Amino acid sequence: MADSDDDSVASFKTAEEISPSREKTIFPLMSHELSSLERKLNRIVYIQQADAAYHKALNDMRDQLSISVIAEPSLYGRHRPVAVLVVATANQTYVFDIQALGAFFPELKKLLEDKYPRKVVHYSHRISDQLFYKHQITLTGFSDTFVALCVARQDKSACSLPEAISSVLNIPLRELLSDEVTGVSESRQLFTARPLSGDQFRFLGRMAILQHLMHDRLTFGHICAGMQRMSATFSQSFCRFRNGCDVAPYMGPKSRFGFQYIDTYYKSAVGSLPK
Repeated sequence: MADSDDDSVASFKTAEEISPSREKTIFPLMSHELSSLERKLNRIVYIQQADAAYHKALNDMRDQLSISVIAEPSLYGRHRPVAVLVVATANQTYVFDIQALGAFFPELKKLLEDKYPRKVVHYSHRISDQLFYKHQITLTGFSDTFVALCVARQDKSACSLPEAISSVLNIPLRELLSDEVTGVSESRQLFTARPLSGDQFRFLGRMAILQHLMHDRLTFGHICAGMQRMSATFSQSFCRFRNGCDVAPYMGPKSRFGFQYIDTYYKSAVGSLPK
C-alpha cells in the first residue's frame, strides 16, 4: 500500500512538471513565512464548546477582511456532515469540533452566511452542498482557490487542496500529508474518530494557513498581475518629470494626466479561459 501511495505522489509530481503553465504559477514560501507557519501550528486553538475561546474566535474572525475555511470531510458533499471546521485568520488558527459541539450555533452560522469576512475555500461546490443540505447553511462571500488555479493555469483538471498547495507553493506532497489522513482507518481520514491526534491538528492547520497564502499568490502573483503592472506604470506618471516646474501644470485637482496608462477595458485571465 505504501508503494502505491508513493507512486501516486510521484505520478502527480511528474504530471505537474510537464505542465506548460506550471512555471508561471509556482510561488515558493519565503523563510519568514515558513517560520510564521511553524509558530502558528504550535498554537492552534481547539474548540469543543461555546465557551470564552469560542466567542473570542468568532470576534477574531469578524475583524478580518478574509479568512481561510476548511470543512472535513467535505469530499462527499451532502452525504456526510461536517466533523471539523477549520478557520485560519491573520492572527490564529481555530479547529471547531462540530461533532463535539453538536451543531453549528447561530453566531457561527451567521458568520458563514454573511458576505464579510470573505471566505477562502477549495472546491466550494462540495463544501456549499454539504453545508446547505446537512446543516442548512448557505455559504456566502467566498473565493475558491480551485477556481483561481484553473484561471491561472487555464486548465480545469481535478486538483485536491493538498495537491494544489504542493504545486503552487512548491512543497513536496509527502511533506503535507501524513499517515493519519491517508491511511490507518476511515474514521481517521474523515476526522470523525476522537480524540483528534496531533498530526491531524497540524495537517488541518497547515492546510488552512497555506490555502490562504496560495490564494494570495494566485490572485496577486498571476491573475491580477496585469493590473498590478498597470498600477506600477500609473504610479510613475509624475515621477518621470525631473523638474518640479515641468510637472506642476499637470497636478491640478481635476487633472487627468497619467490616466492614459490605465486600460479601462483590461480583462484578467478570466476572459481568456476556454469555454
